[in-house]
Amino acid sequence: MLLLQLGQGQQPNEPPFVALGLLYRPAVLPNAGEVPCTKANIGASSRLVLSTDGFDTVDVAPPFMSSTENNNPRARRDEQRTRFLSRENIVKMLKTTVVLSALLLSIWAVALNKSIELDQAITEEDSTILVETEGREADVYCPEGGADIFLGTDFDGNGRLSANEITSSTKVCHGQQGLSGPQGQSGSNGDNGTNGNSSLVNLTALSPGIPCQFGGVQIQSGIDSNHNLYLDEEEVETNAHVCDGQLGEEGPEGQQGVDGSQGYSALIEQEAAPTSICPQGIIMQFGVDDGTDHGTPGDGILHEDEIRESLRICSEQLFEGLTGDIFTGLGDAMSSTCDESEWNSGSNTYMLSATDGTNGCELWVLDEENMPSLLMDIHQSGDSIPGKELGIYSVETERGPRFFFDADDGIHGRELWVSDGTAVGTAMLGDMETGDAIDWNAKITAWQDGVVFTTNGQQGHRMWWSNGSVTTTIWQAPWFSGSASSELLNQSSALTSLGQGVLQGDESGLWFVAKESQIGLEMMLLTVEGQLRTYDLQPFGDSSPSTGISIDEGFVVVASDGTGRQLAHLDIDGGYQWITSMTREGTTTPISVMAPAFGIQRLGDVLVFDVVYRGADATLFGYTLSTGNVQELSASILAPGHSLDVVSDGHLIWFDCVLATTGMEICQTDGTASGTTLTVDLMPGISSSQPRALASVDSNVYVLAQGIDFTGTNSGHSLWSIDGFSAELALDVWSGTGNNSNAGTYGSLTATSNHLLFIADDGIHGHELHQFLRSSIRDQWMVWD
Repeated sequence: MLLLQLGQGQQPNEPPFVALGLLYRPAVLPNAGEVPCTKANIGASSRLVLSTDGFDTVDVAPPFMSSTENNNPRARRDEQRTRFLSRENIVKMLKTTVVLSALLLSIWAVALNKSIELDQAITEEDSTILVETEGREADVYCPEGGADIFLGTDFDGNGRLSANEITSSTKVCHGQQGLSGPQGQSGSNGDNGTNGNSSLVNLTALSPGIPCQFGGVQIQSGIDSNHNLYLDEEEVETNAHVCDGQLGEEGPEGQQGVDGSQGYSALIEQEAAPTSICPQGIIMQFGVDDGTDHGTPGDGILHEDEIRESLRICSEQLFEGLTGDIFTGLGDAMSSTCDESEWNSGSNTYMLSATDGTNGCELWVLDEENMPSLLMDIHQSGDSIPGKELGIYSVETERGPRFFFDADDGIHGRELWVSDGTAVGTAMLGDMETGDAIDWNAKITAWQDGVVFTTNGQQGHRMWWSNGSVTTTIWQAPWFSGSASSELLNQSSALTSLGQGVLQGDESGLWFVAKESQIGLEMMLLTVEGQLRTYDLQPFGDSSPSTGISIDEGFVVVASDGTGRQLAHLDIDGGYQWITSMTREGTTTPISVMAPAFGIQRLGDVLVFDVVYRGADATLFGYTLSTGNVQELSASILAPGHSLDVVSDGHLIWFDCVLATTGMEICQTDGTASGTTLTVDLMPGISSSQPRALASVDSNVYVLAQGIDFTGTNSGHSLWSIDGFSAELALDVWSGTGNNSNAGTYGSLTATSNHLLFIADDGIHGHELHQFLRSSIRDQWMVWD
């Protein structure tokens, strides 16, 4: 066997070599060992070297012979010779082949060596290895960006790597941006700079002459170096003159102009100040008798719409305090059963129930000077107790403002009455039931320029409409057609429990609760056109709606879905959708108490309501109308609106609340979790201020509560003013350590056009009506005391 091996020398400059080997392995000798091969080394210099270990031939004797060969020596010699000759020929042929192959390979090696040397020379002389970098935008491999590094040989020698010259590339990515280090301390304040000098300009009128023939102005400027705010002569740096031009000749006389229209007289009127505001003072009105708006032009009378300015002057302190002693002496004019009141801005009338100790609890009114007077003794032998069940309700009707209230005249039982603020205009609407038509279950709401109210008597639950002049069942309201009224009477015959839970009117119609034998106690809508729609929110029982609020094109109500209490949205076309599916915290138990005290209030896109979500106390939640998201607004503010009616300015809602660290105080919400917080802690610590009434007026919130004033004294229940998150004592009608006017024990806190009215005890007159001047009115007066 002939072996050929090509290789490189071991030394750096050693040329390549070719190695030949001859391996002879006789096939007829299975047990023979391998015979060493003949080797030939051919160098790059074409020198052939053969190694035969001193033998020209190779003979391998077999280890065993047959018995014939042992007994026939001649035959053995002849066979050995024949074998030798045959082997000798083969060896000669092989040697010849090897020599020729070696010569050819030597020639090829020389040529290969020269070619390698030439290529190395060219490469070393003309080729350069280049490294290029290229910026990399942020991508999936390098989120923060980085660079690409390209490696290759510049074969074309242009100093740049083309695509086919790049042999390898690597991505190097920027590391992620580290966090900002801590803020360093502020440096110390530098020294104040020295005051600079002011630049002054001085203007002086020049008389005709020099340098201005017809007069002009001299303009001097300079730096006030001595700081006397005057440009001294030595400080003048520039001096310029602006000269007037010569007057032109007088022009020709113009034509006579057209006579102007007749002007209106300017009027000034003076009148005495109202004693409800200023005990001794005047009001001066300035205006033009031009008939502005509802005024009459040229009549010599300054009408209210013609007034341009007013000057109000009071020679005493503006009046605040007791409006009048209805129950003379220490007696209480108001009590827990006789403390209803209402203000009507259209007629500037405040109506209330009170007792003078003689006529019982009857209907009273404040005059223009805020002095109370008995309007009517409805029950001449007892107490009529106006507003006992429905309160006193004010409505704008086609014939002007009207007050609706329930009262008992001692003859017809408790019925609904109406008043325009005068004794002549006060009357019972009708004897609608034998005995009391109005009880604790009755409801009232404003709708269609009147009121809708319910009665319950021997004729069952009925619903009425009245504007003070016309009173009729709601199904026969005067704007319904005859056919609509007939259909409504037919439909309503199966209805009972009218208005129980919800009775509220809006532009869409009258929303109310009623019970029908087939569907149970459910919500209904009576449209302005006279159509009755029913909402069967609980197909397998009563949904028992309890409270609701009008929204755009519909109504949101609290009702039972069969498992718990949730919010449902009612469409005006009769459809509905449950919009909440709330459960108790950490459980799958549906909510069972929703909107028990706070009710449902709206702030923009959010409905705010209270829910017993954990434990026994309610917390506030917000429902976003546009997204349907429900969020707890505060877990720490408990029992919102539990004791008072909430008040709102359209942006914020204020309400009484309980916190573990403050007790009962005033809180507020804007419909977000971050905007639901404690407003003020009038009694610092866990002591409660026990608020009793709230009012929002003139960008302030007023509350009847107890608190610690600026002297550190407990004011008792008095009137406090809240501006933002701070409060100050506004009026304490019985001041002094240990005294308590108990403001708000009875009645409410009512804002009129000029005052805040509330019931308090000044220690002299018992519980009577008191007034506090609104800040917007106070600012209109000049006090000369």
